Amino acid sequence: MTKTLADWLSEGEQLYNAAMAEFQALERQLEELEAKLAAKKAEVNQIAQVVGKPPVESSRRLTAQLVEDHGPHSVPNSPATIARALTGRGLGR
Repeated sequence: MTKTLADWLSEGEQLYNAAMAEFQALERQLEELEAKLAAKKAEVNQIAQVVGKPPVESSRRLTAQLVEDHGPHSVPNSPATIARALTGRGLGR
């Protein structure tokens, strides 16, 4: 049986929808776990304060923010700049 283009696209759409549903479910679970972790951290730190222990620091969560704004001292993101950086040559500033 030969699949048509429409069959391939339909199958791809089904795979995408299933993967997206799983992604969203995992994202919800992660949000719930992060809320539970924050609550437990607050509880532990409250107890730690009473018994004279140091507060718990969370080292597991890293966040990143994309910054689009180019400030006065930003380095241009061009192939030439990247090549100079990789070869160890200066940026000529």
